[in-house]
Amino acid sequence: MLRFQRQRGFTLIELLVVIAIIALLVAMLLPAVQQAREAARRSACQNNLKQLCLSLHNYHDSHRIFPPGQIMAPDPNSFFSDAIGRHASPIEAGQQNTLGLALHGTSWIVHVLPYIDEQALYNYWNWNLNVWSNGNPGVIAPDGTIIRPPLTDLEALYCPTRRNAMQAATIYGATQRVDQAWAKGGNDYAGVTGSGTSFSEVPRQTYWLTPVQLQATTNVAGISPFSQHGLNVGMFGVNSSTRIADVQDGTSNVVMIAERTVFKAPVIINNNPNINLNLIRSSDGWSYGGPATLLSFRDAPHTGLHFAEADSMHPGIVQVGMADGTVHQVSVNIDLRTWRNLGNMAQGTPVETPF
Repeated sequence: MLRFQRQRGFTLIELLVVIAIIALLVAMLLPAVQQAREAARRSACQNNLKQLCLSLHNYHDSHRIFPPGQIMAPDPNSFFSDAIGRHASPIEAGQQNTLGLALHGTSWIVHVLPYIDEQALYNYWNWNLNVWSNGNPGVIAPDGTIIRPPLTDLEALYCPTRRNAMQAATIYGATQRVDQAWAKGGNDYAGVTGSGTSFSEVPRQTYWLTPVQLQATTNVAGISPFSQHGLNVGMFGVNSSTRIADVQDGTSNVVMIAERTVFKAPVIINNNPNINLNLIRSSDGWSYGGPATLLSFRDAPHTGLHFAEADSMHPGIVQVGMADGTVHQVSVNIDLRTWRNLGNMAQGTPVETPF
């Protein structure tokens, strides 16, 4: 007589319990995985800053001076000036070299390309042309490819938390560039101009006031709000020529470069009539001297209210490279006075570094 053996399986309730347990484990493990990934990205960003610091020091060792933050070609007709005084205008970097104009607009990053393993790219930069003309139409390489230096994506200049090659186009669409048709060659790090006003709002020129013009901005207490003033001055500026000896507050107490803001949410901003789009829409481009490669410590980091402030996508911190070459993490809640003191190099006030 045949006997049927009963096969035991999962009941519906047991299956649901198993699925619930697996879902709970995934929910518990996922944040840990995300934190581990962010830690790796933060470490890679830190390494980028470290390499840039080393490149600046190697440049200083070779030339006995740090590279200029932004090159402005001398203009005898004072074409680049406003009611406050002389400035380096985005026009210099962004218009075609015609009619014999001696235009430039180049950033400090172009100078250190050989020191971040980009000697080949540096060799294609034509120092007789400005930024725009170096990108259009480009140069033919020996293998027949077109090299357009300002439109070259450099991994060492991208924070992996903020953007990668797949994200670049989205972020570029929200920023101001030398040429709005360009979609490559961005930058997430900037040199520090100091702790005062470094840029105008429109058209974002970098102030380079003469001594007389700077004096005119000084109040009765002898203080000027501009970064060129001795109490506000940082390591980089228009045609700057900073040496290690100029960092009088101590190289371990002065920030040389920092992560910069990159505005990337135009739709949200445009729907908010209370926000001035021009003030928060960042510039972008590693070859572009100005607010794309320079920032000020006038405002606290991570406010999201100005194009020239420090910021990052790392939760709660901004990473900075000091004048001594070390890299540190700074809380976005840092005291504003301490933050400003870290941004200027010769104020004379002791700084208790918050690291």
